Amino acid sequence: MTFKKAVIRGLIGIPVGVFINVTIMLIISLSLGKTVNYESAITDSPLSSFLFNYIISMIVGFTFAFGSAIFEVDKWSITKQTFLHFILTTCVFIPSAIIGGWTQPDIVSILIYIVVFVILYVLIWLIQYYYWKKRIKKINEKLKN
Repeated sequence: MTFKKAVIRGLIGIPVGVFINVTIMLIISLSLGKTVNYESAITDSPLSSFLFNYIISMIVGFTFAFGSAIFEVDKWSITKQTFLHFILTTCVFIPSAIIGGWTQPDIVSILIYIVVFVILYVLIWLIQYYYWKKRIKKINEKLKN
Protein backbone atom coordinates (compact mmCIF):
# COMPACT_ATOMS: atom_id res chain seq x y z
CA MET A 1 0.00 0.00 0.00
CA THR A 2 1.34 3.40 -0.93
CA PHE A 3 1.28 6.44 1.29
CA LYS A 4 -1.19 8.07 -1.11
CA LYS A 5 -3.61 5.13 -0.75
CA ALA A 6 -3.24 5.27 3.03
CA VAL A 7 -4.11 8.99 3.01
CA ILE A 8 -7.15 8.34 0.79
CA ARG A 9 -8.23 5.61 3.18
CA GLY A 10 -7.75 8.08 6.05
CA LEU A 11 -9.93 10.66 4.29
CA ILE A 12 -12.65 8.04 3.89
CA GLY A 13 -12.36 7.38 7.64
CA ILE A 14 -13.23 10.98 8.52
CA PRO A 15 -17.02 10.69 8.00
CA VAL A 16 -16.94 7.28 9.69
CA GLY A 17 -15.32 8.82 12.79
CA VAL A 18 -17.88 11.63 12.85
CA PHE A 19 -20.75 9.17 12.38
CA ILE A 20 -19.53 6.97 15.25
CA ASN A 21 -19.07 9.96 17.59
CA VAL A 22 -22.47 11.49 16.83
CA THR A 23 -24.19 8.09 17.05
CA ILE A 24 -22.63 7.32 20.43
CA MET A 25 -23.66 10.74 21.74
CA LEU A 26 -27.20 10.19 20.40
CA ILE A 27 -27.46 6.78 22.07
CA ILE A 28 -26.21 8.22 25.36
CA SER A 29 -28.65 11.14 25.09
CA LEU A 30 -31.58 8.84 24.33
CA SER A 31 -30.70 6.51 27.19
CA LEU A 32 -30.45 9.44 29.63
CA GLY A 33 -33.55 11.13 28.25
CA LYS A 34 -31.71 14.41 27.78
CA THR A 35 -29.10 15.95 25.50
CA VAL A 36 -25.54 15.14 26.48
CA ASN A 37 -23.54 18.28 27.03
CA TYR A 38 -20.33 18.35 25.07
CA GLU A 39 -17.70 19.49 27.51
CA SER A 40 -14.16 19.76 26.29
CA ALA A 41 -10.99 20.73 28.06
CA ILE A 42 -10.60 23.63 25.62
CA THR A 43 -13.91 25.50 25.71
CA ASP A 44 -16.99 25.97 27.90
CA SER A 45 -19.42 26.92 25.12
CA PRO A 46 -21.68 23.98 24.11
CA LEU A 47 -21.56 24.99 20.43
CA SER A 48 -17.79 25.39 20.44
CA SER A 49 -17.44 22.10 22.32
CA PHE A 50 -19.64 20.34 19.75
CA LEU A 51 -17.54 21.76 16.92
CA PHE A 52 -14.34 20.83 18.73
CA ASN A 53 -15.61 17.25 19.27
CA TYR A 54 -16.61 17.08 15.62
CA ILE A 55 -13.06 17.98 14.60
CA ILE A 56 -11.57 15.52 17.09
CA SER A 57 -13.79 12.73 15.74
CA MET A 58 -12.55 13.61 12.23
CA ILE A 59 -8.95 13.24 13.41
CA VAL A 60 -9.68 9.95 15.17
CA GLY A 61 -11.55 8.59 12.13
CA PHE A 62 -8.67 9.58 9.86
CA THR A 63 -6.10 8.00 12.19
CA PHE A 64 -7.84 4.65 12.50
CA ALA A 65 -8.50 4.39 8.75
CA PHE A 66 -5.03 5.62 7.80
CA GLY A 67 -3.47 3.29 10.38
CA SER A 68 -5.25 0.26 8.93
CA ALA A 69 -2.80 0.49 6.02
CA ILE A 70 -0.11 -0.74 8.43
CA PHE A 71 -1.65 -4.20 8.17
CA GLU A 72 -0.95 -4.25 4.44
CA VAL A 73 2.83 -3.94 4.75
CA ASP A 74 3.64 -7.56 3.88
CA LYS A 75 7.28 -7.44 4.91
CA TRP A 76 6.29 -6.73 8.55
CA SER A 77 5.20 -9.46 10.95
CA ILE A 78 1.67 -9.39 12.36
CA THR A 79 3.24 -8.59 15.74
CA LYS A 80 5.04 -5.54 14.37
CA GLN A 81 1.94 -4.41 12.44
CA THR A 82 -0.26 -4.75 15.51
CA PHE A 83 2.24 -2.97 17.77
CA LEU A 84 2.65 -0.02 15.37
CA HIS A 85 -1.09 0.27 14.77
CA PHE A 86 -1.78 0.11 18.50
CA ILE A 87 0.82 2.80 19.27
CA LEU A 88 -0.47 5.08 16.50
CA THR A 89 -4.13 4.78 17.49
CA THR A 90 -3.45 5.01 21.22
CA CYS A 91 -1.26 8.10 20.84
CA VAL A 92 -4.10 9.86 18.99
CA PHE A 93 -7.19 8.39 20.66
CA ILE A 94 -6.34 8.75 24.36
CA PRO A 95 -5.29 12.45 24.18
CA SER A 96 -8.33 13.11 21.96
CA ALA A 97 -10.59 11.51 24.56
CA ILE A 98 -9.12 13.67 27.32
CA ILE A 99 -9.15 16.93 25.34
CA GLY A 100 -12.61 16.22 23.90
CA GLY A 101 -14.09 15.53 27.32
CA TRP A 102 -14.90 11.89 26.50
CA THR A 103 -13.25 10.97 29.79
CA GLN A 104 -12.56 12.99 32.90
CA PRO A 105 -9.05 14.46 33.13
CA ASP A 106 -8.11 12.62 36.33
CA ILE A 107 -5.72 9.68 36.58
CA VAL A 108 -8.32 7.08 37.64
CA SER A 109 -10.72 7.96 34.81
CA ILE A 110 -7.89 8.01 32.27
CA LEU A 111 -6.58 4.63 33.44
CA ILE A 112 -10.08 3.11 33.25
CA TYR A 113 -10.48 4.60 29.76
CA ILE A 114 -7.13 3.14 28.68
CA VAL A 115 -8.05 -0.30 30.07
CA VAL A 116 -11.39 -0.25 28.21
CA PHE A 117 -9.61 0.91 25.04
CA VAL A 118 -7.06 -1.91 25.30
CA ILE A 119 -9.74 -4.54 25.95
CA LEU A 120 -11.79 -3.37 22.97
CA TYR A 121 -8.68 -3.17 20.79
CA VAL A 122 -7.65 -6.73 21.67
CA LEU A 123 -11.20 -8.03 21.20
CA ILE A 124 -11.57 -6.43 17.76
CA TRP A 125 -8.07 -7.61 16.80
CA LEU A 126 -8.87 -11.21 17.78
CA ILE A 127 -12.16 -11.18 15.87
CA GLN A 128 -10.39 -9.86 12.77
CA TYR A 129 -7.53 -12.31 13.16
CA TYR A 130 -9.74 -15.39 13.36
CA TYR A 131 -12.04 -14.12 10.61
CA TRP A 132 -9.13 -13.69 8.19
CA LYS A 133 -7.50 -16.94 9.29
CA LYS A 134 -10.73 -18.78 8.45
CA ARG A 135 -11.02 -16.99 5.09
CA ILE A 136 -7.43 -17.81 4.18
CA LYS A 137 -7.99 -21.46 5.09
CA LYS A 138 -11.02 -21.59 2.76
CA ILE A 139 -9.07 -19.96 -0.06
CA ASN A 140 -6.20 -22.42 0.39
CA GLU A 141 -8.64 -25.34 0.32
CA LYS A 142 -10.13 -24.04 -2.94
CA LEU A 143 -6.66 -23.69 -4.42
CA LYS A 144 -5.89 -27.32 -3.54
CA ASN A 145 -9.03 -28.50 -5.35
